[in-house]
Amino acid sequence: MIPDLDPVAVDSVTFVALSGALALLAWSPARRLFLPALAGAGAIMALSWLDWRDLGAMAIFLAGPYFAARALWGRKDKEATAVIVGVVVWQLLLFLAIKRYPWFDVLGWLDQPVAVIGISYILFRQIHLVVDARFLGHCAFSPLRYVGFILSPWTLVAGPIQRYDGFCHGLDEVRRPDTGTLLAGAHRIVNGLLLAFVLAPLFLDPSRIGNLGHPEADWLDFLVVFYGFPIYLYLNFSGYTHMMIGAAALCGFSNLPENFNHPYLARNTRDFWTRWHISFGLWIKHYVFTPVCTRLFKAARPEWHWLMMVIAVLVAFYVVGIWHGTTLNYLVFGLLQGGGVIVSAAFENGRKRLLGTAKARELNKTVWFQGVSILVTLHFTCATFLLLNDHPDRLVEALGLFFS
Repeated sequence: MIPDLDPVAVDSVTFVALSGALALLAWSPARRLFLPALAGAGAIMALSWLDWRDLGAMAIFLAGPYFAARALWGRKDKEATAVIVGVVVWQLLLFLAIKRYPWFDVLGWLDQPVAVIGISYILFRQIHLVVDARFLGHCAFSPLRYVGFILSPWTLVAGPIQRYDGFCHGLDEVRRPDTGTLLAGAHRIVNGLLLAFVLAPLFLDPSRIGNLGHPEADWLDFLVVFYGFPIYLYLNFSGYTHMMIGAAALCGFSNLPENFNHPYLARNTRDFWTRWHISFGLWIKHYVFTPVCTRLFKAARPEWHWLMMVIAVLVAFYVVGIWHGTTLNYLVFGLLQGGGVIVSAAFENGRKRLLGTAKARELNKTVWFQGVSILVTLHFTCATFLLLNDHPDRLVEALGLFFS
């Protein structure tokens, strides 16, 4: 940990100072120094969380993908499957060790902060670089760009997950933005601050699952917990995303991906994952679901493709579950969400077979069907989000006491 520097969080004075300095540099004639400043700001954030042991683990975690990407960069003609698989497997093993999953805690000496500063998002960006390095030859690549991309202060802690070519394009656009863009960025920062640090905390304590274990807990308390935690989660996470997109926009870096699009208005679970944590959902689709589905389809006869699709969905959402946390409740959350995607797809196909494609589309457009679909999806989402609210033992205990 950097001496005399508290861990840099997004609501800290240090983060505000770093963001302000980056904006001023982007507006100045010295903006050619913006990339080293961006990489330096990200490194300061990361180092503020790490002691020397964590720093060593992080250095090992960062090194392998850089050298692999460097070796493969722009080499479309190079057969690199073994290298890619080897590096990805190595990074996954390091990730499991650093995150200290209970069934893979081989680094008991490692402090927890290294897992707090966004190592999951670092891993996603690394896998993207290694897998796609052969097709990114049109983009410049250097140690400085690698550090800036991996440790960017806008995406270090909680995303959004940006691809490398998008990052390079954003760097090319860094300058003093026009007045409209400047005001829009400032507006998003203020909105984000209000959502994440003013409104979201109002829902956190009332939504704690332990409140249901109180002897006097009633159905009003249950409804507050049931709806309150999803509200808190959305306000906190979307508020953070607003702040990061706004801070980047102040520098003219205007292409950070959006992460939310009215997710609680989704009409089914598939629709929900195109609206909630969008950059994460797209990453899972591109790097987990599509490769798994493609390989399973090639290995199976056409009449079994539906089963291969089901397996691919469950594998993808298994990854979604274990990414969210290390305990059983997160795994169950992922599998339930995968089950929701499968059921919603089966229901849609059933409507088409029963009514025909044209009438099924007409039904989908009716106000009452859309309303029912939104309500069902919302309540399924809220129910599964209970699994993200607390440790599974406390969740079972609180619900057991409430319904006893």
